[in-house]
Amino acid sequence: MKLQYWGTAAAEGIPALFCDCKVCREAREKGGRYVRSRSQALIDGSVLVDFGADTYLNSVRFGFDTSKLEHVLITHVHEDHYAPVDFTNRLNNMCKHPAVPTLTVHGSVDVKQTALRYWELCGETVAERLFEQNRIAFHELKPYETYPIAGLSVTPLPATHNTPHPYVYVISKGEKTIFYFNDSGYLSEESMAYLRKNRVQFDLVSYDCTHGAQDGNSAAGGRHMGLPNNLEMKRRFIENGNYKDTTVSVITHFSHNIPTVGYGDMLKTAQANGFVLAYDGMEIEI
Repeated sequence: MKLQYWGTAAAEGIPALFCDCKVCREAREKGGRYVRSRSQALIDGSVLVDFGADTYLNSVRFGFDTSKLEHVLITHVHEDHYAPVDFTNRLNNMCKHPAVPTLTVHGSVDVKQTALRYWELCGETVAERLFEQNRIAFHELKPYETYPIAGLSVTPLPATHNTPHPYVYVISKGEKTIFYFNDSGYLSEESMAYLRKNRVQFDLVSYDCTHGAQDGNSAAGGRHMGLPNNLEMKRRFIENGNYKDTTVSVITHFSHNIPTVGYGDMLKTAQANGFVLAYDGMEIEI
């Protein structure tokens, strides 16, 4: 399995649009890995995880032909992860020759409901035309049920976040398994019990590290993590039987609001604690 990080920042991006903090100034000055778009990833070149406002730019800068995209997997409906207004670009008058006639969007019940609200603002007939033209389809996923999507086995688990039905995902192919674990605070006991009962073992865990080197659990009301929480969650996974000796631990989804999340600072912190630091464009194959 191959995981490519398209975006590795929290909602504001780094540098943030209107911010002149130290982290944002450094990103503007140094560029490269210091610049982070909003969180997004591509799995096996076929399933795009989240569809935020940076999707167009990310697809261009990483050379991905989105006319051939068939599947999008949504973690939750906050705008940095889900911008369904761009799906209107699949209408016949905007997209005359799609390589893939129908794009399927997978996620909780919130995903379709949110899209319908956005499209209503675009015009009374937008949703009707998208469905009539068969340009978009929604696939509602239930927690703890496993679904085949583009050759992958995908199981949503409830995330600890502040949308109605946020998910994190266990994504498997053959003997390999990725746990895509953002946006979320600590997993519930119910989710941990599911992982234990089903003897799920991860080859890669992608951790939410919004708060950088700081403890994010209390600061974010339990809906995000920082490195101390990642270390605690890793400990719990090991005790739960979910880690292998070879499991790769990656940290991503950084907020510019934390003084030490600049790429240089976080690289040292990640390496000192046994984590891989994600950056926009990074690929990992397991």
